[in-house]
Amino acid sequence: MTGQRVPGAWAQIAFRIVAAAALLSAFAQVTLGGVVRVTGSGLGCPDWPLCHGRVIPPFDTATLIEYSHRLSGSALGLLVIAAVVLAWTFYRSRPWVLSSTIFGLVMVVIAGILGGITVLTDLAWWVRLLHLGVAESVVAAMAVALVSGWRPPAAVVSSARVAEPASERFNRMILASGAGVLLVILSGSYMVGYGAGSSCGTWPLCNGSLFPQESTHAIHMGHRLLAAIVGLLVLATAFAAWARRQRRPEVGWAGLAIGSLFVVQTLVGAATVWDGFPSSLKAIHLSVASLLWMALAYLAALVVAQGGIAQQRSQPELERAAGLESATS
Repeated sequence: MTGQRVPGAWAQIAFRIVAAAALLSAFAQVTLGGVVRVTGSGLGCPDWPLCHGRVIPPFDTATLIEYSHRLSGSALGLLVIAAVVLAWTFYRSRPWVLSSTIFGLVMVVIAGILGGITVLTDLAWWVRLLHLGVAESVVAAMAVALVSGWRPPAAVVSSARVAEPASERFNRMILASGAGVLLVILSGSYMVGYGAGSSCGTWPLCNGSLFPQESTHAIHMGHRLLAAIVGLLVLATAFAAWARRQRRPEVGWAGLAIGSLFVVQTLVGAATVWDGFPSSLKAIHLSVASLLWMALAYLAALVVAQGGIAQQRSQPELERAAGLESATS
């Protein structure tokens, strides 16, 4: 630890506030993006970076929805830059904090570029798909940064003494669940971009069929089947996390949140179909999926990232303790 700059109380508070604000802003950005899409407001600003050639756009509904999405993206960029500055100044000895904030900033820049390309290509589906994937990566990056920077090193060390080390199998389950949920989110974007978002008018089957033959129906049902398969893995991960609640309560509560969010997401998806695909429910469907993705990133930070930090820092601590015991005996 010699030569490493330990953040003071005010620096820790500042980083927590900025990282939390950036995480909420990233989630809001994804949610607004969903609203833009389901309301058909993607070309409310037909040019980029200006809107109708102006800094202050016309006050019509589609334009205001799209312009609010751009403004929230700008706010997100400023918050992530502030998080990087704080991480570089006070957390350079904490690799997960610094690397996750820098990664988040890189993804914000890429998301901004892809947003411009989306407009200039008249909302090409594949650009929208990339744009959503990059936006979700910002959510995950800021969740990892917030968790990794929340506790001071001493607290991480002490928690390692009482926490049961996570098994490699549990780590893999968490990472696989996160990858699966992201794949489901992106498959939903592909489904909508293909024009299959409203093709199956019943749930859980697609117009009475599990494997429909017509292409749009097959793509829609494929999204549902993928969600069901990934859902089994997500529920298994949530149960495994809940089983660790006695020794690591924060992991258990994260597991409960993950399981609950998956159930809510499934019910919202079903309600969207039963209610005739209203725009409000379609937007909520993406928002809950993003919350599930965020919760899995939070769990990964607790178990994979923070666990690695704890193991790195607890070993020298144990060695020093052993040396003191041998010196006093």
